[in-house]
Amino acid sequence: MGKQYRWGILGAGRIAEKFCTALSYTQGSSVYAVASRDLTRAKDYVHRHGGVIAYDNYEALMDDDDIDIIYIATPHVFHFEHTMACLQKGKAVLCEKPMSLTYAQTSEMITAAKKAGVFLMEGMWTACMPFIEKIQSLIAAGSIGIPKYVAADFGFTSTPDPTSRLYDKKLGGGALMDIGIYPLSLATILFGEPTEVKMVAKLTESGVDEFMNMVLKYPGGETAHLLSTISFNTEIEATIIGSEGKIKIANPWFKATDFSLHTNDGKVEQFSIPHGSNGFEHEIREVMTCLDKGLLESEKWPHHLTLTVSRLMDDALQQVGVRYP
Repeated sequence: MGKQYRWGILGAGRIAEKFCTALSYTQGSSVYAVASRDLTRAKDYVHRHGGVIAYDNYEALMDDDDIDIIYIATPHVFHFEHTMACLQKGKAVLCEKPMSLTYAQTSEMITAAKKAGVFLMEGMWTACMPFIEKIQSLIAAGSIGIPKYVAADFGFTSTPDPTSRLYDKKLGGGALMDIGIYPLSLATILFGEPTEVKMVAKLTESGVDEFMNMVLKYPGGETAHLLSTISFNTEIEATIIGSEGKIKIANPWFKATDFSLHTNDGKVEQFSIPHGSNGFEHEIREVMTCLDKGLLESEKWPHHLTLTVSRLMDDALQQVGVRYP
């Protein structure tokens, strides 16, 4: 039996609930401690997910020597502060996406982790899912020829409440920061760093992006069309087109279990790779693998990809006039 990893959960919101559910499912990992400013909520998480201890402040969790790794599940705006504090205490960190609100913060976090010799990963669960690995292997095998184009969208209808997390600039609201990171990450996995980026956006009255429509061009001539919005529903699908065929990833593509391969000769092949839990288990296993190997960054979602996406989001938001306090 391998090492049993004891997780500390910093923050007890909706995303932490899903993560704890997957932790309870994943062999070799367990919820050990949960910290929330609401002690009753922390105790509830601990009780329901088989944890050991609940804290009513984050620093106490960071100081717990029995914790192997901390999952940062607080709102975007607090990621930098909480991650840096964990790293200073020598704690390995999985920080929920986005890593931070700015490229400068993200770069500083990664530099600090490397300097401290501590593992740090952005929680981009999509990059760890089996469907991504399978699609990469199909592309590498030439199943769609030379990849030329990717289109991906993520949009839903929300109530335009300026005090809500999605619309509050002080909390890092907006479509790109919350969900646009998914299409951008897919394009980055496939094509790397673009040479040209154009965007069309609409801002809310609170000053965050209601939608962000991005077109990117890459060194090899590849292009991407990426849409994110919090004001209307989209198909939430993705398509990768090559010279000899295409791959269509079904809704919800960012946590897909099903996709299809269509070749130019008319053949269609269906793929289905179900999740064991809710999809977070793949990210958890990736972290465990990295810690087992003594790595300081993920092999599936390495620091340079986090930095590329962070810089692109930074540039896009600044160009359309979104500047977080």
